Amino acid sequence: MLTKTLVRVFDIPNLDAPPYYTPVESETPFPQVRLPSGHLAVHLTRYEDCRAFLADPTVSRTLCNVEGGPTFLPGTTQKELLLNLDNPAHARSRATVTRDFSPRGVENLRELVDRTARRGIADMVAGRSPPDVFEAVLQDVTSATVCHILGIPLSDRPMFRVWSRTIQEAPPHDLAGIEHAVKASFDYLMDFVRGTRAAEPTGFIRSYVDHRAKLEAPLSDEEFVGVLLGILLGGDHNALSVMTKSLYTLLSAPALWIRVVEEPERLPAMIEELIRVIPIGKLSAFPRMTTVPLVTSVGTIPPDTPVYANVFLANRDPEVFADPLTIDFDRTAGKPHLQFGFGIHSCMGPALARLEIAAVLRALAELVPNLKLSMEPGALRWINGTVLRRPDELPVSF
Repeated sequence: MLTKTLVRVFDIPNLDAPPYYTPVESETPFPQVRLPSGHLAVHLTRYEDCRAFLADPTVSRTLCNVEGGPTFLPGTTQKELLLNLDNPAHARSRATVTRDFSPRGVENLRELVDRTARRGIADMVAGRSPPDVFEAVLQDVTSATVCHILGIPLSDRPMFRVWSRTIQEAPPHDLAGIEHAVKASFDYLMDFVRGTRAAEPTGFIRSYVDHRAKLEAPLSDEEFVGVLLGILLGGDHNALSVMTKSLYTLLSAPALWIRVVEEPERLPAMIEELIRVIPIGKLSAFPRMTTVPLVTSVGTIPPDTPVYANVFLANRDPEVFADPLTIDFDRTAGKPHLQFGFGIHSCMGPALARLEIAAVLRALAELVPNLKLSMEPGALRWINGTVLRRPDELPVSF
């Protein structure tokens, strides 16, 4: 186990994964990489370039999500998903979740998240569940919360979590399995929208459907399910991956965990630093296509060019974050990290993720302050999927 005070990213076993692209020699003024789909893409890595690119309304996600398009994925994904839409369609769909997923909107979930976390910890301490904080606590928090938000039954978790895990964690060669899981998830949510499955009247699904007729430009069933699928996947597995790797990092470097226990009032700043350095998966953003010439610090990118804005490396840009590979809980960077994206395709759930991570870490620090990994960090089992990558266990002693 690590005991030193100064902890660097590479001190945490397996935290970083090999790049999911191949750098290529290029005669252009800008660096290029080859994506898993075989396409060449301009590779942006500087913070300012990535931030500006992600905010640029002229670049397109829709043009990449086509058969034979530039992608990290084994095929296209549902066209109605928010991550695949350009404006004005994106703005129209995104508007349905803006209020509910704002910091104020998720505040009413705090009690549920805290109660779920503390119940899981109590069961683990009492021996009613295994001494594995991932199995006993973390995965219950994210899945129970997303069920509550959508208004879908907790009893459905064993069913839909198989599909959502396959979509985000399956190896890229399992195209048939991924396509089946996407269709099954889409059909499952559609049943709630059309009333063939009963959703809770207070949940997000019924709230929108019941008031849709009063809206000026309501979403179609397919468009709304595209939004719901993003909530189901991101609200469960994306949040779970960030939370799991945050706790894994803290327990792999006990000096960091001690800071959490001793300084709970500084937890929000600590969480931001963890999120900055922790890669969510093998890719940090989806490729986009330029539609007009685009000026960057490494040259002008012509139209119809795939671009990969590498948020992972942008968050480690030494021009913005001093000593960027050090996990510094006292960092006073003047600019925010880009882990949740920027611009129209920024993540819709950062407020919820922050709330969940803070609630879980605060409860663990209070109830089991002597928490330790019961295995060497490098020996833990990991999930290495196309989109998400995380430890699949966190066995502990306390």
